[in-house]
Amino acid sequence: MAPGLVAALAAVGTALALALVAGCESGADRAKGPVPQGVVTILFSGDNRGVLSSCGCPSNPSGGFAKRQTVVEEMRRTKPNVLVVDAGDMFHDRPNAMKVKYLAMAVGRAKYDAIAVGDFEFELGVPQLQAMAREYKLPLICANVRDEAGNLVFPPHVVRQVAGLRVGIFAVIAEGVQGFPPKEWHKGLTVEPPIEAAKREVRDLAGCDLVVALSHQPMAGTQELAKSVPGIQVVVSGHDEAVLRKPVNVGDALVVGTGAVGRLLGVLTFSRVPDGRPTIEMETKGLTAKVQDSKWVMDLYWEYVKKSKGEPPPDWDLTPVPAAYESAEKCAKCHETEHKQWLTTRHSHAYDSIKGAGRQEDPECILCHTMGYGREGGFISIEKTPDLGRVTCQACHPVTVSHHAEGMKDEPRFRIDSRLCMSCHGLIESPDFDYAVYKSKIVHHPPEVKKP
Repeated sequence: MAPGLVAALAAVGTALALALVAGCESGADRAKGPVPQGVVTILFSGDNRGVLSSCGCPSNPSGGFAKRQTVVEEMRRTKPNVLVVDAGDMFHDRPNAMKVKYLAMAVGRAKYDAIAVGDFEFELGVPQLQAMAREYKLPLICANVRDEAGNLVFPPHVVRQVAGLRVGIFAVIAEGVQGFPPKEWHKGLTVEPPIEAAKREVRDLAGCDLVVALSHQPMAGTQELAKSVPGIQVVVSGHDEAVLRKPVNVGDALVVGTGAVGRLLGVLTFSRVPDGRPTIEMETKGLTAKVQDSKWVMDLYWEYVKKSKGEPPPDWDLTPVPAAYESAEKCAKCHETEHKQWLTTRHSHAYDSIKGAGRQEDPECILCHTMGYGREGGFISIEKTPDLGRVTCQACHPVTVSHHAEGMKDEPRFRIDSRLCMSCHGLIESPDFDYAVYKSKIVHHPPEVKKP
């Protein structure tokens, strides 16, 4: 074994060394035939956010693990020496336990080479992540997060040997409060500054021909990392929404990134020209409606949908909760004009939308296309609670029909703004969401109250 690799393994202990040696050759369905030496293809992405299959709605068919896997498998068939890495947030920050299980199954079967642990992953809790990594053989890595005893909670890096080259891949994450509402993902954990951890990783990976950093932090931090730590050839940006169609030279490294919601897959080709100098080429592949969903991933998705029946729905705590859920028709008794206008919007037949797409059993789809799913008095099924199988008045006005009699002001106490809309029209569900455009499609004039 090469001295550089021995040094890297010694730094993280004998047990991790055995795991890394066992995993040096990974990636299923490698291209058949003679293996070109000195050429490695690295597929990279991030921010999948728990999506097994992209939304079935006509307006949003892109992204999702199933489309990503189709492209990955095609690249493995046609390209030599393929490595697959993910820059973090593979899972969702508001996890559905059943969805987490099936996504972990899919990721394990896909045989990635390295997955950065993002803040969304840490929201699941270190014990659960460690258990999933063992059960599904997930290559989770993170070089700068430690437990109370001072031990790294995940391996800091992996080393892959392909085409006569050693490729070292490490991951770091920035400390900070993430998401809305803000979440302290690192409670009980110590987060070392990413640059300090990266310098240590570069030393430990000194025997590698190519060093790749998975940087899960805002773009400014990622660029500072590339600038401050010599010895890294490629930095893959995670967590940040910036899409880099072309690599950006920062210091000695190339910074690349596919942006938010996993709608792109990046392709890096690393090779050595005859005089020994390395060259790196990059392209991006869009995971659009033209890309077929992987059949085996979709089989897992439909199995998840079947198994999720009767399970608690996903936790979605951003939407207003009225004292009781009521039909839009009850509001129409006093607000006839507004009700007629509402009937012209897509909100009024929201359940029909998911039924048309065949997703009426998916709990995550039901959550936003009905009222109060999983809450007391909310939507149960279209047979039992048909009046709540829509996005009704209470989605924006969390009051009941008794609000006038109780002396409540017509303007609801819950603030109506873009954040309220984005509780359902988020980056995954509505990646092209524009508050001004969407609001104009549902807004009505000041209420005309019809006296009872």
